[in-house]
Amino acid sequence: MSFVERVKDVFRYVRTGEPPRSRSRHEVRAYDNIYTMSYTGEKNLGEIGPVIDYKPDYPILRLRSWQSFLESEITQTVIKKFTTWVIGSGLKLQAEPLKTVLKSERITLNPEEFNEVAEARFSVFANSTSSDYSGMRNLHFNAKEGFINAIVGGDVLVILRYIDEQVKIQLVDGAHVCSPMMGNNFFNEAKERGNVIRHGVELSKTGEHVAYYVKNDVYKYERISAKNEGLTVAFLVYGMKYRLDSVRGIPLIGTVLETIKKLERYKEATVGSAEERQKIAYFIEHGVGSTGENPLAKNLSKAFDVSGENNEIPIDIQGKQMADKIAATTNKQAFNLPIDSTIKAPDSKMELHFKDFYGVNIDLVCAALSIPPNVALSKYDSNFSASRAALKDWEHTINVNRAELVFQFYSKVYRFWLHTEILKNKISAPGYLGAIAEGNWMVIEAYVNARFIGSSVPHIDPVKEVTAERLKLGVTGAAIPLTTVEKATEALNGGGSDENMMQYAEELKEAKRLGLEAPVVSEGNKPPSKKEEDETED
Repeated sequence: MSFVERVKDVFRYVRTGEPPRSRSRHEVRAYDNIYTMSYTGEKNLGEIGPVIDYKPDYPILRLRSWQSFLESEITQTVIKKFTTWVIGSGLKLQAEPLKTVLKSERITLNPEEFNEVAEARFSVFANSTSSDYSGMRNLHFNAKEGFINAIVGGDVLVILRYIDEQVKIQLVDGAHVCSPMMGNNFFNEAKERGNVIRHGVELSKTGEHVAYYVKNDVYKYERISAKNEGLTVAFLVYGMKYRLDSVRGIPLIGTVLETIKKLERYKEATVGSAEERQKIAYFIEHGVGSTGENPLAKNLSKAFDVSGENNEIPIDIQGKQMADKIAATTNKQAFNLPIDSTIKAPDSKMELHFKDFYGVNIDLVCAALSIPPNVALSKYDSNFSASRAALKDWEHTINVNRAELVFQFYSKVYRFWLHTEILKNKISAPGYLGAIAEGNWMVIEAYVNARFIGSSVPHIDPVKEVTAERLKLGVTGAAIPLTTVEKATEALNGGGSDENMMQYAEELKEAKRLGLEAPVVSEGNKPPSKKEEDETED
């Protein structure tokens, strides 16, 4: 029976009351009971709730996030710890021009000489306040301030200026980057260039950031070009982006703002109630058969002067008025209580459950920010395996966040700085200027390739870590070094390996000049091994 015939049967039944014709066994098909409907994520209607298409209110989110940073010790502790681990005292440049790529472009370069000069000059630049537009901070402090402003405020604008043959870095709070008022001609000018302005950012048809609009006064705006002669001179550093089409960033703690605020109210209520209870020393509980007599009546001061001379409320030794207040102490007296009466002290078990409830929610906040709670709170009281797993996970998170920070901030600063140094002939880079003129991006990228390293996560037990790696190498790899002097120095945060060796060589020369000779290690004066020490003790 076709679909049309079944419909006719239904209408016939409605009109005449004749029941629909029964179908034979051969007429029943498997797909007759298949229904087609759109899937919205819900299996039962109403279980998930209404569909919400969020449109971030960037100014309000920024204000709420900064408010939380100022008011909540949870927010401030986690973000400061996060920043300290990711940046610390600053990331150090490790220039790594790609010699193989340059060779393929018929360019001969001495990488060691290039690295030595570039790293030394960049170190001076990064640690000098001359690198700051205001002359108040250095590059690493700007990186730290920019990172905090990005993850708390959502984003921060970085402007690279070239003043008096010196690169200057300027940070602009993301709150000042906003679309001009309609009275300005900026929108028409952007439209003539084929661009649009969204949330203070001028975008090309491909989505590239062309310019930023900074609000300097009530109705005054400054257009900051994102590029100058092909070099990036202004860019946004993001805390987190909501969607692919989002132009501006949102605070990293945006998803837990409400939770943090409720935790703050819960903490204040718990501490406040505990404080108020402690102000009440005792209370008297009367039963049904009690006479209502107050056993502490003799220890109460009357509200008014009983002498009747001045009719004033008496005061205690601190000068505070006493209104039916129990004496400072009962002087260890024993009281003969009236019938069916009990003296009790206020008690509450609320504080006993505070740690568990508060701690679980702090764990959730830390998880949302991708930082282990024990790291955020500096609590390392777990066993070796648990602590090692937490630190290894945190190490991976640090590396990912450092890579993002390097991509968003350090690499752009280094690229602009290196370009100016080569133009000033301070750093020798054969073929670089020709590549700029020809637009050979392969050569340019090969020259600006670099790493930025920071403080490493220390091993809980370095001996166990090294032993495990040695076992993986097997017997044939027992003599292969697992690291270099440079990387070992970096792991120990011991400065630069080249500088250390040069300094040590000079110190050895000075020691020999003064007649200080190092003892020669032989079988006779070789320090005893651990096994020999144990045998001697036995």
